[in-house]
Amino acid sequence: MILIILGSIAYGGFTLVNDFYTKQAATEKAAAEAAIVAAKEAKRKEPVYIQLPGAQPVRALVEDSNTNSSIWVLVNKTHSLPLGYIPAPIAVPNVATKTDKSKEEQSVRSDIIGPIKTMFDAAASAGHNLMIDSGYRSAELQAYYFNNLANSVGAEAANQSIAKPGQSEHQLGLTIDISNVSLECYLNDCFADTGNGQWLANNSYKFGFIVRYPKGKVAITQYQYEPWHFRYVGIELATALHDSGLTLDEAWPYIQTAKNTLIDNGAISV
Repeated sequence: MILIILGSIAYGGFTLVNDFYTKQAATEKAAAEAAIVAAKEAKRKEPVYIQLPGAQPVRALVEDSNTNSSIWVLVNKTHSLPLGYIPAPIAVPNVATKTDKSKEEQSVRSDIIGPIKTMFDAAASAGHNLMIDSGYRSAELQAYYFNNLANSVGAEAANQSIAKPGQSEHQLGLTIDISNVSLECYLNDCFADTGNGQWLANNSYKFGFIVRYPKGKVAITQYQYEPWHFRYVGIELATALHDSGLTLDEAWPYIQTAKNTLIDNGAISV
């Protein structure tokens, strides 16, 4: 009987010890797993920066810059949009617009109406009267413009100044052609020499806009110099592009590197 009692006590002690170490192991495992989760979460939240030469670092947007809705998405002759893509929503900004254009073409993506109004108001305060000539264009409208010119000068020549359907930034709703209210130098290189053109060249980046097809960059953008064509990319990137002298095309590899880092960090998924 005594041996049985002693055996029971020994067994009970062993069970208690075993339970203690089992619980301790479970606690340590849970702590290790929690540390891994915390580390992943910290990595996910870690800011990623784009460093363009000669410019201040730009914090990368936590989104896939390849999506059509991104304000950084690249659209050109090698990066096309689906012909059926329509940005939503679009609306007409409360600034001067060319009255012979349709309401649709007077419109832009709603989220850039504020920056447009702020820029136009700042220009007016500086004595400059701006007007939107063309905003959003559907692929169908782009085809109309392209075909009209192509019928006159040929498709290859037309494509130096007008994008083919699906290859126009206007389809994003993030781009505006700006002219003088007087139509002086309307859609002409000499717009750059007008007071309005000079003010825009020197100040548009402060409001998030870039001269998308700058002078001397035809080999890169594959479009002629257009001092009236402005694309919204946000103030930080616009400032970095202005300071670096790079086009969006040239900055694209930097943006893609940042996007890949965000993917690796678990901040975005594609």
